[in-house]
Amino acid sequence: MKPNFVLTVIFLFVVTIVGAQELSLDEILSKHFEALGLDQIQKVNTITMKGTMVQQDAMPVKIVKMRPDKFLMEFDVQDITAYQGYDGQTAWWTIPWTGHPEPQLMPEERAKDVRSKADFDGLFYKWKEKGHLVELMGRDTMENSIAFKLKLTKKDGGVEYYFMDVSRYLVLKRMYSRVARGQETFIEIYFRDYRPVQGVMLAFAQDTFIGGQPYNSLQFDSIELNLPVDTQQFRMPVK
Repeated sequence: MKPNFVLTVIFLFVVTIVGAQELSLDEILSKHFEALGLDQIQKVNTITMKGTMVQQDAMPVKIVKMRPDKFLMEFDVQDITAYQGYDGQTAWWTIPWTGHPEPQLMPEERAKDVRSKADFDGLFYKWKEKGHLVELMGRDTMENSIAFKLKLTKKDGGVEYYFMDVSRYLVLKRMYSRVARGQETFIEIYFRDYRPVQGVMLAFAQDTFIGGQPYNSLQFDSIELNLPVDTQQFRMPVK
């Protein structure tokens, strides 16, 4: 390889990093929304995702989101279907493997996470109006890549960190903590395999780690936009 070529590559790399350093929070978020295809997202009313969740065993999974803030996840555990839902007000779930198959209100620590997932346009969009606080914490390395590190303090008091690719402006990792049985545990979700779907960039794979250990992985076979959805399915079923 010629020395001049090597120097050119190094120069371009440095220029890219320096340029990334100089961007303000607003500029980063603007590029993030552009990368996601936010203008197309706002034409979408429903997202239907189907695939497989691997957590010891492989389980079919289906996730449905509906504007503005409805979420439903259903997955099979040993041929029994479990649900996690949010209708815009109430977060609920079923945990049939515990011997209690009836729908239950979700504990607040888990409900916070579901409410975040239900935000159709993402927590960063109009974050001030939603009562959140977003701060740029500089840059960090993640899996040999350089990423912007953003701190999000939610209206409900929850704190999350997002790591965003400095070149593509897509979220690579979400990190937050959850208190269970009096102990704080860190949860990391890695977003991979971004693909365009009708002008919207979506992650077709997610890997979750709890306390630094692998917990589960999601691989979506199909993601479809604007399919008809029954609003009633998001509500907690009556016993």
